[in-house]
Amino acid sequence: MARGTKKDITNDTKKLVAHLYHNRQRKQHEIAADLQISLSSVKKILHQYRHDTEGVPAPSTLRVRGRPRILQTVDFLVGLIERTPDIYLHELQEELRELCNVNVSLLAIWRALRHRGFTRKQVSEPIANRMTSSR
Repeated sequence: MARGTKKDITNDTKKLVAHLYHNRQRKQHEIAADLQISLSSVKKILHQYRHDTEGVPAPSTLRVRGRPRILQTVDFLVGLIERTPDIYLHELQEELRELCNVNVSLLAIWRALRHRGFTRKQVSEPIANRMTSSR
């Protein structure tokens, strides 16, 4: 690319740069040569991807940072709670261990449920009786 010429880089190309760098472990200069864009553009795209939320949208194929999550069956927990609203955390833990073969701590279950919007609030017995008698 000639000096001083500006070439618009599409979002698809930016996603491809991030994918090649993070998933395919390609070097920056290789990506620049293959996609026929400047090395500085590749560096800027990767910097923008890492630091700017308005930059390149994160493709679902890119690696996730941090420790892999053991508890990926939150929908299963939600289903159990919908069937049995007064179930305790240790009972959820036992169900996960028996049915899903997943061994997680009570704290992990509590955090996952809190993240989904569940609280520890329960309807007391007198209020529950009033609600059923009014129907």
